[in-house]
Amino acid sequence: MSLEVVHSRVILVRHGHYERIGDEGDTVWGLTPLGRRQAVRTGRRLAQILDAAQGRFEGLFSSPWPRALQTAEIAAHELHIDRIKVKPYLHEVLPIVDANRIAEFGVHPGLPFTSPEDRAMTVKQVEKVRDRFFRTPKQTNFAVIFTHGNLIRYLVAHTLRLPYEAWSRFDCSHCGITELRIYQEDFEALINYNDTGHLPPSLITTA
Repeated sequence: MSLEVVHSRVILVRHGHYERIGDEGDTVWGLTPLGRRQAVRTGRRLAQILDAAQGRFEGLFSSPWPRALQTAEIAAHELHIDRIKVKPYLHEVLPIVDANRIAEFGVHPGLPFTSPEDRAMTVKQVEKVRDRFFRTPKQTNFAVIFTHGNLIRYLVAHTLRLPYEAWSRFDCSHCGITELRIYQEDFEALINYNDTGHLPPSLITTA
């Protein structure tokens, strides 16, 4: 008989495909019809994951930005869950591009270099997310977080003990599902990254 290992499951979901209309910005841009279809299928997949999960369910959490919150609302409908916990620190973060580390990580096309101040602000937000969801667990639990591609990639990089600059080496699809697991004794593991198996090829999009 195997012993249960206490752990926390952090299930990260990137928002669906969204419409960039003019210069209205991140606090306005919402899902396209394609993004809504992605969100429905993601909710159905999450229902399967949650049905099989063990431990205490911490709830559904979301970025306040419309494309993430709309994805969460559609998925919550499929999950028959009424409450979504909106957290301001789950919004998107800046892409870190360090001019001093080009030899190691290259430069993602079209992105400007990051100032030390912007890098510090980004790291501070990532650490705030980790302080809330990556605590050493006292009991097995799980949470679902609807958020954004850069934040997901930074969290994965941290779990893998990689510099944040490594984010650009990870692609992140709309409505891709990533799972990180936190154990006792300060051990973390990447269980699943950017799973899009619940989407047919015609519904898989990035950027």
